[in-house]
Amino acid sequence: MTSVNPTNWFRKDVVMVYPLVKIYFGYSLALGITSRKLANQRFYSTLFSRTYALVANIITLTVLPFVMWQVRLVFETKMHFPQLILITYNVRYLVSYVVISYTVLSRGFRDTAFNEMQPLLQRLLQEEKGGRCTRCGRKSLIVLIYVKFFTITWLCLTETIFLFYSNEPMNIVNIARFIFLTNATSILNMVPMGYFLALWHIARGFDNMNQRLDKIITSKSSRHLKELQDLWLLHTDLTKTALRINKIYGPQMLASRFDNFIIGVIQAYWGAFFTFRVSTPILWIVYGSVQYQIRALDYFLNDYLADLVVEYQRSAKHSWSEIHWTKETSSYVIYANSLKLELRTCGLFPANRSMWFDMVSGIWYYILVLLQFHFIMEK
Repeated sequence: MTSVNPTNWFRKDVVMVYPLVKIYFGYSLALGITSRKLANQRFYSTLFSRTYALVANIITLTVLPFVMWQVRLVFETKMHFPQLILITYNVRYLVSYVVISYTVLSRGFRDTAFNEMQPLLQRLLQEEKGGRCTRCGRKSLIVLIYVKFFTITWLCLTETIFLFYSNEPMNIVNIARFIFLTNATSILNMVPMGYFLALWHIARGFDNMNQRLDKIITSKSSRHLKELQDLWLLHTDLTKTALRINKIYGPQMLASRFDNFIIGVIQAYWGAFFTFRVSTPILWIVYGSVQYQIRALDYFLNDYLADLVVEYQRSAKHSWSEIHWTKETSSYVIYANSLKLELRTCGLFPANRSMWFDMVSGIWYYILVLLQFHFIMEK
């Protein structure tokens, strides 16, 4: 039987992720939410990509409000909707436009995150090519990024299909309206993925570093002591990069969280209305329900990964207590215990699973509030 090196298996899976990442950056450039390209595992921009992104941003900011207004007028003519449905429709798309506007205007600031990640990515790549991975990385990290790509692909594709199906008979005006609305919904879905990818690479770096530390801590050779110093420096670089990425993406993630919260409340209210008050085909009810759950899962993955990064950075060394410590080991443990990573969104609240559950609780509370208003206004 042929044996398989788990380290090679992990590298193979990471290589398989790379084409998906390239597709993500290519589509992001097409939407105008970045001017960076990815080639040979390096980020770069050209005069054409910068010009294209700028033109796409200007068109999005100026044309999208008129498209949203036309769609709102068409929606109102479909049937006689309750007043609260129209109010929530206006609120949802107003919030979405504000978030899209901030996303477009902050593109240059957000692109600096790639400059922050580039040196770290190159170093992690060199570590892997140098065969310094002691054993297989966590399989959960590979599963996590595949699930994230599934949710983002599902959201973009199904919303595009829904907009196409619900569009009026095809003509130039309706096709242009469809393209703008598709781009708008995709922008909202795609932007948090950049934050996720940055944290995913940082989590991989911490995981690999922790595995190598567990191996060399039992060794007394000078070569391994030198490697401990290198890992100490890598730990510092990973921590600083995580903090800088979190600071750069903080306002964007706050805006995206607010937009996700508003959509969660309003879509649940609409789901209840179209399920129990209007004769709606069962296919659309199932679609809306599945779409709602996938969107919730997609945002949960962001907070879950932020939790993992903090967990890996603070990785406990209980097993080390049974080993005779050298002076270098003692110094590293003191350093690691004193440098605690905390990822907070704009300094307001920690980005973790607990925050996601708090957000879900808030969504359910305001769903009940909207339903109460609906029943009151019906009387």
